[in-house]
Amino acid sequence: MRPKIFVSLLLVALIAILPAAHADDVMQRARERGWLVVATAPAPDQLPQAAQDTSGQYSGFDVDVSNEIGHRLQLPVRFVSPGWNAVLAGDWKGQWDFAVASITPTEAREKHLIFAGIYRFDAATLVVRKGDDSIERPADASGKRIGVRKGTTFEDYLRQTLVIYDNPNAVTFLINDPKITTYPDRDEVVNALVDGKVDAIVTSLGLAEHDIAAGKPLRIVKGFLFFEPVAVATDKSDPKFAQLLGDTLRAMRTDGTLGTLSEKWFGIDVAGIVP
Repeated sequence: MRPKIFVSLLLVALIAILPAAHADDVMQRARERGWLVVATAPAPDQLPQAAQDTSGQYSGFDVDVSNEIGHRLQLPVRFVSPGWNAVLAGDWKGQWDFAVASITPTEAREKHLIFAGIYRFDAATLVVRKGDDSIERPADASGKRIGVRKGTTFEDYLRQTLVIYDNPNAVTFLINDPKITTYPDRDEVVNALVDGKVDAIVTSLGLAEHDIAAGKPLRIVKGFLFFEPVAVATDKSDPKFAQLLGDTLRAMRTDGTLGTLSEKWFGIDVAGIVP
């Protein structure tokens, strides 16, 4: 009987360690590879957040944050642009290690992702064509045609289903019964407004200011719609790695690095805003 008991105990021990043996180890994989892979910049140009030029080089606040994380984890960083839906779906199968892609935490997204830490806050704003004085405040857009990128918190706001992560009372819905048109990427949203296909769009303040600086004939309507946190995310394969990222972000906030990078790209410390 003793051999059978020994074999049984051995099987129990093996079963107990199987999860650990099969658990993903992102840092080990990255060290073997020689670099960290970061998902960012779902669109070609989303400055000041992120952009990719014709040579394939990335720049922007999200890019600088990613590079600083890599520096502190003692690994260089390489970037990929897998697309918004692929990032939010989770289960990345090791194709990239973490995402710095302007992702707002929500309960629905938390089913597929781990939000390692907040690295900035975005102000959502309403934008109209320059010279259009029919919308002077957000409430004036009620019943109007409004364009928005599909699957974003901006769409949730217009549909009045938005719940800010860990702060359910943070949103006041100022626009009623809009005629919503969704687009697969942000460039189409902006072009629809410029071309008169919609009366207004909802986007982040930083991107709206970039559009105007780039010569788009647009105007930002006074009064923010809401503030939302933006997080670094991982899939659910390695919670310890997510914790490591969170610790790194907290150190970057404490020593002022996030604030310095924010002022470089936004002109203000959007990393330190507390709505």
